Amino acid sequence: MQTLLNTPTSRHQVKGSVFLGFLVPMLEFSATLKRLQKEHSKARHIVYAYRHLKDNTIEEALHEDREPRNSTKPLIDILRREDLINVAIFVVRYFGGVLLGVGGLMKAYGLALQLCLEQAQLEPFVVPMQICEWVGLGALEALKARGLKYGVQVVVKETQSTGAWVDLIGAPHLLEKALGH
Repeated sequence: MQTLLNTPTSRHQVKGSVFLGFLVPMLEFSATLKRLQKEHSKARHIVYAYRHLKDNTIEEALHEDREPRNSTKPLIDILRREDLINVAIFVVRYFGGVLLGVGGLMKAYGLALQLCLEQAQLEPFVVPMQICEWVGLGALEALKARGLKYGVQVVVKETQSTGAWVDLIGAPHLLEKALGH
């Protein structure tokens, strides 16, 4: 399995319709969806697909946003074929006045993802682990900042007068960086 290190985008046009692709790490899913809905409020469709590891099970979703059934299926098929995990693809469509049919839409949506993948920086996926650490209060904000920088989730569990117990969740090599080792 592989996961994404950057956030590539694509743009192409088919018979007047413009397709904008956005490939993002799953951690950015909600924020990206809100941003795209705001920035592209005049777009006809914003479709997405994702593959995400949750509780040792791969969750997949495909949202077609009123497009014909299965017209966006290539998005999930390509994510599977490329063995990508914890990744989401959004495609914004501005309708150009010509109906493309299900086959034309399938090609157009698949191309949006393929164009993003040409720019994608991928790395092998490592199953995240969770550790619990005691952190002095003076070091807590710095740990949170390093966690954000390295993609490690920092959850404060219990705060006391001198420090806090925190759970750190992430890939083992990133946990070491967040902890400053």
